[in-house]
Amino acid sequence: MSFRTTASIAIFMIAAIALAVYFGSNPSVSGAEGSARHVRWLISHQPTDVFARATGVFQKELSERTGGRFVLDIVTPEDLGYGSTGDIPNADVLKYLSEGRVELATTYTVALGNVDPALWSVNLPFMFADYESAGRALDSTGAKAILDTVTSSTDTHALAFTMSGGFRILASKIPMSSLADLKGKRIATSAGPVAEATIRALGATPVPTDLESGSPSIDTKTIDAVETTYSRLSAVLGTNSAYTKHIAETYHSLFLTVILASDSFYGSLSDEDQAALRDAAAAAAKVEREDSIALGEQTKRVLVSEGTSVATLSPSERTNMQKATQSIYAQFEADNGPWARVLTQ
Repeated sequence: MSFRTTASIAIFMIAAIALAVYFGSNPSVSGAEGSARHVRWLISHQPTDVFARATGVFQKELSERTGGRFVLDIVTPEDLGYGSTGDIPNADVLKYLSEGRVELATTYTVALGNVDPALWSVNLPFMFADYESAGRALDSTGAKAILDTVTSSTDTHALAFTMSGGFRILASKIPMSSLADLKGKRIATSAGPVAEATIRALGATPVPTDLESGSPSIDTKTIDAVETTYSRLSAVLGTNSAYTKHIAETYHSLFLTVILASDSFYGSLSDEDQAALRDAAAAAAKVEREDSIALGEQTKRVLVSEGTSVATLSPSERTNMQKATQSIYAQFEADNGPWARVLTQ
C-alpha cells in the first residue's frame, strides 16, 4: 500500500459512510433515478477520491434545490480507459464536454491556461500566504471574474475553483531549504509559462515534464528535484522513492483545478436550475478544498513517519524567494492583463 493510499483511506471511508447514510435515507434522491435527469461529472485527474465527500455535497445541494430532479453520476479516468493512476489531458476533457459525453468535469487550471491565459494568474508565485487567504480569494468576486473569462473563451461554463493538490512543494534527493540551495539545480515541473518562469527566477533550471500522465519517467541522474504537492506525490512519482528523501515546503504556488459545465448542458437549464448548479458547485468546491488540505497534511505525517526530512522555509528565505520572483508578475500582466490584482484585491 502506497503512502498516498494510506493517507487518503480515512477521508475516503468517512465520505463513503456519509454518502451511504445520506442516499440510503433520502427517498427524494435514492428513489428518483427513474425520472430524474442524470448528470455525469468527470473527475479527470488524480487523486479522484479527494472528491468523494464533495460529490455527495453537490448531489445533496442540487437535489434539495431542484426537488430531486437531477442525479449525479461520477466518471473517472479509469472509466474512460486512462488507468487508475493517470489523468485525462485537458484537450480530451474539453472534447468530452463538447460532445456531450459528460455534463460536468474538473480539469487543471495550468492546462486550461493554454486556452484562457487569465488562468495563469492563479498559479503565480507567492500570491497566497496560507490556505485561509487562498480560500477567500478563490471565493471572491475577482475569482468569479476569472471564471467568467473561461466561460467566454471556451465552450464551457466555469463554476468554481477546486484545489486537488494544494500548495506546491519540492521533493528532492538532497536538502533544499534556501534560495542558494536551488541555484543551478534541475527541477522537473509541469509544463506552463508560469511554472517554468518561477523555477528559472529561483535560479534553477526547469525541466518541463508530463507530470500528469501517471508515474512519468524521471531520470534520477539528471533531475535534482520534482515540483509537486503532498497529495499528488504518489501519483506523480509512483514507486520512485528517490525524491521522497527530502521535502522543501516552499509553498510557492497553488495547484488548482476548476469545475466546468458544458455550454449545451448549462444552456438547457432554467435560470433557477442554473443558480442551483452554481451554488451546488460552490458548496462542493469548499468541501473538496478542505479534503485536499487534509489529505496533504496526512500524507506529510506518513512521509515523516517513514523517514522523510521536511524543511519549512524560514521567513527570511521566503522573503528572498518572493523578491526573486516578483518580475514574473510584471511579465504576466504585460502579456495577459492585471488578473493577479483582480484575484487578490
